[in-house]
Amino acid sequence: MNKGVWLLVTLALLMGLVSGIWIGQRFFNDAEASAPDDWLAQVGDRSWVTAAEFESEMQRRGAGLGGREFSAEQQRALLDELIYRRALVLRAGASGLDQQPEVRRGMDQILVNQVLRSELRPRQEHSDIAPEAIEAFYREHADEYTVPARRRVAMIQFRAGPTASDETREQVRGEAEQVRVSALDLDENVRDFGLLARDHSGHQASRYRGGVLGWIGEGNSERYNYPEVVTRQALQMDETGAISEVVEDDDGFYLVRLVAYEPGRTRSLEELSDGIRQRLLRQRFIDVETEYREQLVTEFDVRIHEDRLAELAPDVPPLPPEPEQPPSLPASATQGN
Repeated sequence: MNKGVWLLVTLALLMGLVSGIWIGQRFFNDAEASAPDDWLAQVGDRSWVTAAEFESEMQRRGAGLGGREFSAEQQRALLDELIYRRALVLRAGASGLDQQPEVRRGMDQILVNQVLRSELRPRQEHSDIAPEAIEAFYREHADEYTVPARRRVAMIQFRAGPTASDETREQVRGEAEQVRVSALDLDENVRDFGLLARDHSGHQASRYRGGVLGWIGEGNSERYNYPEVVTRQALQMDETGAISEVVEDDDGFYLVRLVAYEPGRTRSLEELSDGIRQRLLRQRFIDVETEYREQLVTEFDVRIHEDRLAELAPDVPPLPPEPEQPPSLPASATQGN
């Protein structure tokens, strides 16, 4: 037999065993089961391979034959494999394997996936968000879409530790004042502190790039690992190129220059429309699933043995709750309108 066909047969045997156990369980539980009209093979007293099942398997595996039809030999091999699978299922049922928790969990999951695929997912895929809902959400959450002003600054640090004498600190202050005069005379094309930072700054991370630091945004300056006196001074500056007076803290003195300034702005609905739609769609999917769950459970008579449940409750601290994850979006729902 073709090696590829054998490989397909083997893979199908392994993948079909768990679902086959569930099928076999049905036969074990149905003592009155009768042979179907289209049976091809009987295994035991209450298990059959039907023509419909056989034809379905041939169609499913036909791609592996490159469009060629199954030969008589290949059909017989396939039937033998299906008979073998039925026999394995019957053996599993006879030995009680179908009642083991992990097996029942696997069988239940197969059925759960099929029901969700056939009933819940179509409801979710038909969900959509109207443009009016997107616009309303945007207006209600306008504050979330405001981008605060931010500034990029350069600095020169003149070190004078907290234990420095008053005389030493005055000398360092004097140096800072002299460098400030030189900075005010820099060519207008130099937007930072240029070589002055390299020659005078004690801040190693910025001295060789003109003293330039990263962006400092309004409302979150505490997140930056810069001296507080520098960020505070930066947030008071709005004119690009402006140079501060000499400012002081316990570690020394600083000059601050505003390299660039971006005013605050509100992001437009056009920028955010796709993101808002996906956000609302995820919530819609959760709502649809919640509604489906409640509807399904109410269709059945559910009773809980509370006393027995209390007896089974483990005497261990509860696990921390896992963060809630929204259900995955169907592929069609991730496409734009």
